[in-house]
Amino acid sequence: MPTRKQRRRELKKKRHEFEFVYVDGEGNELEELPEGFEEPKKERSAARNGSKPAAKAQPQRGGRASRTPPEPSWNRAFKRGGLLGIVVLVLFSITAKGHWTSVLPLAVLYTVLFVPFTYVIDRFAYRRWQAKQPGGASTPAKKR
Repeated sequence: MPTRKQRRRELKKKRHEFEFVYVDGEGNELEELPEGFEEPKKERSAARNGSKPAAKAQPQRGGRASRTPPEPSWNRAFKRGGLLGIVVLVLFSITAKGHWTSVLPLAVLYTVLFVPFTYVIDRFAYRRWQAKQPGGASTPAKKR
């Protein structure tokens, strides 16, 4: 006896079964495809050993140029950190039921940690973008 899952699969197969019907110009159904309308057969790849075909170079999504990231700056990092500090202070004070003095040190801590983190992320993104540019500068070597 088939399981419930097997029965559902069988029912689904029956619901989705279809067949090709060929109709001529007069509206009569034909049993076979009329001559001259055969579909071209697809060529099979030469490698049949399970290896994947070589990937073709695909254009970027949407075919548009990627956005140029701005150069990293501490000024932008401080602005973002300030905005985050305000948002964190408001959200934490709401959850602290109006006792904003108890959450002020936590908001300041998040802001102070967020500023250098933002700068490092911006610098990383900018250097990656520079490295991907044709003939662009690669990442500079670190001094030891």
